[in-house]
Amino acid sequence: MNEPAHAIRKMTVDDCPAVSRAMARAFFDDPLQTWALPDSTTRLSILEQVFELLSRYSSVPRDASYTDETLACAAFWVPPGPFELDRAAAEAMAPMLDLLGDANARFRAAEDVMRAHRPAEPHFYLQGLGTDPQRQREGLASAAMQPVLTRCDADGIPAYLESTKQRNVGFYERHGFTVTKCVDIPLDGPALWMMWRVPRQPR
Repeated sequence: MNEPAHAIRKMTVDDCPAVSRAMARAFFDDPLQTWALPDSTTRLSILEQVFELLSRYSSVPRDASYTDETLACAAFWVPPGPFELDRAAAEAMAPMLDLLGDANARFRAAEDVMRAHRPAEPHFYLQGLGTDPQRQREGLASAAMQPVLTRCDADGIPAYLESTKQRNVGFYERHGFTVTKCVDIPLDGPALWMMWRVPRQPR
């Protein structure tokens, strides 16, 4: 059965509040988030604020993140090449350190592992992909990824991601990604599956 068609477009700053709420729900039970933010009574609120800051000041400005018309799904991509937060954006994101509190050390440990294994070859990096739990299994995630995967294939650019859920590995494999390594995050953190996608030849 073919997945239903969805209207997918680039994210804008105006989308950030609604998308961030959907992403917080999507990642609420993610192994990385439950390990870094073990208090389930505060996790949702913290994730909403974190996603809002990251999407508004880091993801949307890179001009490669996509959502659907209902703002229930989002794919956050980092394109090849350098990117630096401007001073205003860095200042706006500074409160995230206080917001995360002692979770900063766990998130830093995860980021250190990710950075150490990230390929040096230029690539599109799928920083995050999520769908509001109420809208999962409708093909939204596949549709949200597709604009960049199509560009990768057309331009001959690889793509890369890390997955913290083993059950998602098969989903990404269906889109052309292959597991290259699986490592455990220090501090008793969860496993990370590193996945690489070679651009497909146009048919």
